[in-house]
Amino acid sequence: MPRIGTVIRDVYRRPGAEELPRHLERRYGIRVAATTKLDAGVFKVERHGGPAWVARLSVLGRPLARTEGHAEVLRFLERREFPAERCAGPEPVSSLDGRTVLVTEYIDGRPWPGTPATRRKLGEMLGRLHALPTEPGPTERPAGALHHLPEYEGYPSQDLAAAAALLADLEGRVPPEHRRTYESLQALLARGDDGSGLPESFLHPDPVRSNVLAAPGGPVLIDWTGAGRGPRIASLAVLLTNVGPQHVDEVLAGYHAHGNLTVEELDRLEGVLWIRHLWLACWRCWLAVVSSKVNKAFVPDPVRIAAVASKARAVSRERQANG
Repeated sequence: MPRIGTVIRDVYRRPGAEELPRHLERRYGIRVAATTKLDAGVFKVERHGGPAWVARLSVLGRPLARTEGHAEVLRFLERREFPAERCAGPEPVSSLDGRTVLVTEYIDGRPWPGTPATRRKLGEMLGRLHALPTEPGPTERPAGALHHLPEYEGYPSQDLAAAAALLADLEGRVPPEHRRTYESLQALLARGDDGSGLPESFLHPDPVRSNVLAAPGGPVLIDWTGAGRGPRIASLAVLLTNVGPQHVDEVLAGYHAHGNLTVEELDRLEGVLWIRHLWLACWRCWLAVVSSKVNKAFVPDPVRIAAVASKARAVSRERQANG
């Protein structure tokens, strides 16, 4: 396994993108008019004589089979008529200098707005997704963790393992200005609950507003790299973390249209909420130590996390009490 810092640098730099147009032309017999960077490793590909594509250039270390599974997940979503990216043709996966490439159809959409109605709609979409029956194959691969680090993909426990690995990589080289944050994060790692044993479903590991596009036909959820089967509460917890305690009721109003959370899910929600906070805080702490350009290391706010969990429990229990 490469040192975690090597992988993180690759996440941001993603060398090899300049070869992408020629690779796509050779692979698919197309003519590329232009490419535009949309995100790290994600490019809009404008084609002569055809609609635009999106090409996702993976980090080093992601097996080709994993990206082929990603494509199969998108085919599954298409069969289920769920609003998601669609594969660009029957063979959308290729390899470029050790990196996998996935091409999908470009979605002409705007950022999803943040209003009570759109937050409710996003909750409803997530509830609908969690209600989909999985099929043998990639839709049942372990999921719930983010996909940034290939060695740490899988169940939510992998996000906690990645957070611990980030701190371990800093051992012995944390400067005084970041020492208190570093030590606080080490102590807080135990608060994370990986959701093991809780009800599982097909899930998107990062169903936040930034991964939703407002397309002509309605909202479309994108970036399915780490999708599969895992504790559904982990996926919902990410969305609740994103909207904050003041908007939990709006998300759950939509989510509950597809069923209720169990008593155990509600009891353990606070620990599951800690996962994404810890992962992000440890990532930022690592960056702050190794780069003079980053100085915003932070410790998660336990009051905010507890408030999200408390509001979710109150809303869910009130719904269950009222039938």
